Amino acid sequence: MRFQHTQEQDDNAIIDMTPLIDIVFILLIFFILTASFQQQNTINIDRPQSTTNDSSDVVKLMVTIDKEGQISLDKGPIKLTDLSAYVKAKVSSTGSSSAVIQVDKDVTSDRLITVIDKIRIAGVANVAVATDKI
Repeated sequence: MRFQHTQEQDDNAIIDMTPLIDIVFILLIFFILTASFQQQNTINIDRPQSTTNDSSDVVKLMVTIDKEGQISLDKGPIKLTDLSAYVKAKVSSTGSSSAVIQVDKDVTSDRLITVIDKIRIAGVANVAVATDKI
């Protein structure tokens, strides 16, 4: 049996691109969705001025950082090296699990983060930064 090949048959050969395009779009959607769910490590703090204000009726631990970077715990000055020990003693005596830090706008973020770390190391779970409502 002989097959006859004509030139017309070779010119009519086509490749359907629809499945390839479908797969490309599915991969594109997959990568977009997975990229949007990546979480970055951030420290959430409120700025010195805020339009919202969460008020807490009972604040058992109040830490203040003034313009010069001096730390005060319950209106008494304290050194940064002694902060964890004083906070730990205060937490054990009052059972407080939250602290509020009043900080001046001119204090560097390095100083604020160091104070937050010392308070969290002492066992306080909730640490908030006090803000003024705009």
